[in-house]
Amino acid sequence: MAAPLQLTRTHRVLIGLVVFGAVIIAGIGFAGSYAAVRELALKKGFGNFSYVFPIGIDAGICVLLALDLLLTWIRIPFPLLRQTAWLLTAATIAFNGAAAWPDPLGVGMHGVIPILFVVSVEAARHAIGRIADITADKHMEGVRLTRWLLSPVPTFLLWRRMKLWELRSYEQVIKLEQERLVYRARLRSRFGRAWRRKAPVESLMPLRLARYGVPLAQTGPAGLAA
Repeated sequence: MAAPLQLTRTHRVLIGLVVFGAVIIAGIGFAGSYAAVRELALKKGFGNFSYVFPIGIDAGICVLLALDLLLTWIRIPFPLLRQTAWLLTAATIAFNGAAAWPDPLGVGMHGVIPILFVVSVEAARHAIGRIADITADKHMEGVRLTRWLLSPVPTFLLWRRMKLWELRSYEQVIKLEQERLVYRARLRSRFGRAWRRKAPVESLMPLRLARYGVPLAQTGPAGLAA
């Protein structure tokens, strides 16, 4: 298992600044939307309940997002929490936008702060998820974007192999792929263009096993000696 991530004093200061800023963004957004949502609720016949309705929505968003971050941290995420929180956030934006309708600029202004808050929480969730996976030695590296662009089909097959057989290291997968291509080149050089039909089963078996994540370094020598 990988060693726990050690936070320096600088890390703690930055985390404190980020949390402080996120709280300010959330507070401004919630305070700004309260009046608009309350007035809309009054118009829709909510009566006295309209005074607590905006608070209930905003409190629900905070609780759901905090619980989502906590469960992500302890590696038992429940996606419905985040999806529901974003649905409530979208509803809040819609309620605020209705107060400014049909002014498109006013509607857009109501969505700026909630979007900032959403991006901040998503970034925090991403970081927490990565740290939790790395600490538990479960983090799976991604395939480089340039490889997807330059060679999409082979890259998809490589990515599929990573996911199927839990190969977490990108460098390890690239090395396995290089070994596979070198082994194929040797078979082609030895048996010609029709090597798939001419090569014995023993020589082809290492390639088949490589599909399941078995390194050719283990099976290749025996296959070439067949």
